Amino acid sequence: MKNKKHLFHFIVSESMNNNVIDFLLKEFKVNTFSELFETMFRLVNKKMSKMKRIIGNCRSEYAVIDSSDDKRLDKYLRISEADYLRIKRWHSLYNEFGMASTVRDIILFFYNGVMKYGLEEFLVIVGKKLKMDKLKNDFLDKMTQLLNIAAQKQLLYAFVIENYPKYVYST
Repeated sequence: MKNKKHLFHFIVSESMNNNVIDFLLKEFKVNTFSELFETMFRLVNKKMSKMKRIIGNCRSEYAVIDSSDDKRLDKYLRISEADYLRIKRWHSLYNEFGMASTVRDIILFFYNGVMKYGLEEFLVIVGKKLKMDKLKNDFLDKMTQLLNIAAQKQLLYAFVIENYPKYVYST
C-alpha cells in the first residue's frame, strides 16, 4: 500500500504548459511530468512548508491561474500517497484555496530558480538548508499588508530565488 500512486488532476494555462513545464522537462532531462514533479517535490518539500508558514493563513483566497492566458489545460500527475497527503495537509494547515495552487507554486518556484541560476547551480543551492528566521524577518520588512495572498506568495518565492545564496547555510 505504501507504493500506491494518486492520480492528481489540476489546471494550468496553455502558456505555463508550453513554456514552463516543457522547459523544466527538457532541463531535468526526464520524460514524464510525474517524474519531474516528484524530483522537484523531494528537493523542496521541507522548505516549501517553512516558506508557507511565513505567510500563514491564506484565507482560502482564490489564486488566479494565469491572468495573461485564458486557455486552460487539464494536467495529471501520479504522486505517491505520502506526497499527496503532505500537499493535502499544507492545504488544510495554511487554508489554501486548493491543492493545485501548491503544485503550481512548486513548478513556478523551480522554473524561476532555474531561469535565474541555471539547473546545476539551482540544484546545489536548493539542496542547502535555509536560514528561515533571517528570511522571514527580511521578507516581512518588505511586505505590505495590502497585498492579496497570491501576491504575497509570489513575492516570497521571488524574494527567496533572488536572494537564495544569502539565505543558505554554507556547507
